[in-house]
Amino acid sequence: MNSAIYASEIAIIAVGVALAYSVVRFANFAHIQYAVIGGYLTYTVRGMGFDLPVATAVSAVLTGLMAIAVERLVFHPLRAMRPEAKMIASWGVALLLRSAVASVFGGAARVFDIDTDSYLLGDAVVTSLDLTVIGTTVAAMIVLQLLLHRTRLGTGLRALADNRDLAQTRGIPPDRLTALMWFVAGAFAALGGTLFALETRLQPDMDLQILLPVFAAVTIGGLSSLAGAVAGACVLSLVQNIAIGIDFGSLFTGTPWYLPSQFRDTIAVAAMVLVLCLKPRQRRSSLVR
Repeated sequence: MNSAIYASEIAIIAVGVALAYSVVRFANFAHIQYAVIGGYLTYTVRGMGFDLPVATAVSAVLTGLMAIAVERLVFHPLRAMRPEAKMIASWGVALLLRSAVASVFGGAARVFDIDTDSYLLGDAVVTSLDLTVIGTTVAAMIVLQLLLHRTRLGTGLRALADNRDLAQTRGIPPDRLTALMWFVAGAFAALGGTLFALETRLQPDMDLQILLPVFAAVTIGGLSSLAGAVAGACVLSLVQNIAIGIDFGSLFTGTPWYLPSQFRDTIAVAAMVLVLCLKPRQRRSSLVR
């Protein structure tokens, strides 16, 4: 259950990274800040008296629009440059947004005040919030698949991800669909950031807890594969929970000793290194399939 909950929080953010990479072919580090901003926007809108689902929806829309604005102001003028330059620019945007969040909201942690019920499933105790996180992620993935495979906009996005030049010659407007992609990616990041903050707490440096697991999940599953990003999040979360749950001390010395939970990020880095060593060349976009 811990793996399912954590994977749900990471997967919905990782899907946005993979979606953006499929279309614009560079890793957007600012995407992690979209998740943080989305969490704070949800908290702010809810503080105005709105219900949590409404606040989350408003946050997703606002963050999606912000992602479009960042694309127009930063990435669009750099469209002719190499992916490495765009990636460096995205890191600069991430630092700027991180500073802005700290300046506006301060450094104190904030916790969502919500009521939860507990349930016993076998030996696992889960809460209504845990089930909501998993259900929300599953629903969001279904909606995204329907958008990509059951609408004309989705067909255009898949064509753009497969071959941008050919799609443009067929009359598909690349700029308009790229803006749609950024909106969807930003909205998913905001939703993931909100789910992560609900399960933990909201703070400006929350991006440090999200960055490595998200990019590790995308790397494991394939940089441009949406299904791979989800699978990567599930595999990574399961490996992390198994690793910190094994009593290594009893296995070797007879004295109980467990891997500290702080080593989660080390496992994520090791997973990325292993995948990049075994498969240095990522496959082409699977958004089209």
